[in-house]
Amino acid sequence: MFLEMAINFCVLFTFSVLSYWPFQNRVRFHIPFPTLHPLLIGLISAITGLVLMHTAVRITDSIIVDARMVVIVLSGIFGGPIAPLVSGLIIGGARIFITEVTFDSIIAGTGTIVGGLVISYFTKRKGMSFRNSRFYFYYYIAQTSFILAFLMDFSWKAAAQIVYFIIFSFLSFFTVLFIFRELDIHFKKVNMAERLAETDFLTGLYNNRMFQKVTEQITSDANVPFCLLLLDIDHFKKVNDSYGHPIGDEVLRELASRLRRASHSYNGIVSRNGGEEFSVILPNAEKEMGMEVAETVRSAVESTSFKTTNRLELNITVSVGVSTFPNNGDKIQKLFNQSDIALYYAKNTGRNKVVHIEDTDKATPKSAYN
Repeated sequence: MFLEMAINFCVLFTFSVLSYWPFQNRVRFHIPFPTLHPLLIGLISAITGLVLMHTAVRITDSIIVDARMVVIVLSGIFGGPIAPLVSGLIIGGARIFITEVTFDSIIAGTGTIVGGLVISYFTKRKGMSFRNSRFYFYYYIAQTSFILAFLMDFSWKAAAQIVYFIIFSFLSFFTVLFIFRELDIHFKKVNMAERLAETDFLTGLYNNRMFQKVTEQITSDANVPFCLLLLDIDHFKKVNDSYGHPIGDEVLRELASRLRRASHSYNGIVSRNGGEEFSVILPNAEKEMGMEVAETVRSAVESTSFKTTNRLELNITVSVGVSTFPNNGDKIQKLFNQSDIALYYAKNTGRNKVVHIEDTDKATPKSAYN
């Protein structure tokens, strides 16, 4: 019996982990069409249950014991109410016919179906998570133990077999649940590390590394224009010198928020490139749209004072330099340099203004980089 239970657990563990992994959006490979994931998880759980029944511990000619209820419960964590419903119906239906159709197999199969329905119903109402899944398991094991006691003539041997089944189920469920929780923590840490590598810790915007990655992708098609806006806070050093860096950080966070809102409707990609310098990429934008959005951004910063936690109200302005791909540069470094030139032209001619590189006398001729 112990060897058969060990084999059953190995099947449960292997199928559970392999079915869990592809449905996480934090891994390199995952299954497309997220709306179908609950159904697919239910089907995979059902297949796992069928394999478990084929490797089950046979108590009598018509009574078998396995970990199928564990996989039905666990499917609800990742697949919501659909997964235990689908897996319970398929596994329960198969249970009726996996041995000869007898009174025992009908009762056992019906119990599996009812358990799946009950778990699905309460999962829809209450939800299922790592924390509360054990309560669904307690219900299922109590129901299954009652069915086993009903089907088996009472004896000390039968009672011992039910106890073995309960111990085996507990070990199986909580071991796999522990592994799932550890994997979930691992994926969250990996995801956080990746986000930290791609985002600015202070503002939550893309950092310069992600800016380079995005621009490499967007410049791959020379037929699709876009505008690059570079922004710099006017006299930001005075803010830090007068009020301290914590207040300066608050200004940077608020500016990031305003940049997001101002460019959101244009699908703007906002980054903090370093210090008080920010950038906005506007896909599918020619010069006219780039200047319009840049003016919207400038106005959004100037129009409302920046309120800080110590109740200061600071009047902040930005200067903006704009260039257009591919007219002003067919490589990101050239385009960035052109926006940077336009930015400093704006700062040197009065600040709090928007300047396109073509409106300066310092634009690089197109023939110089074609």
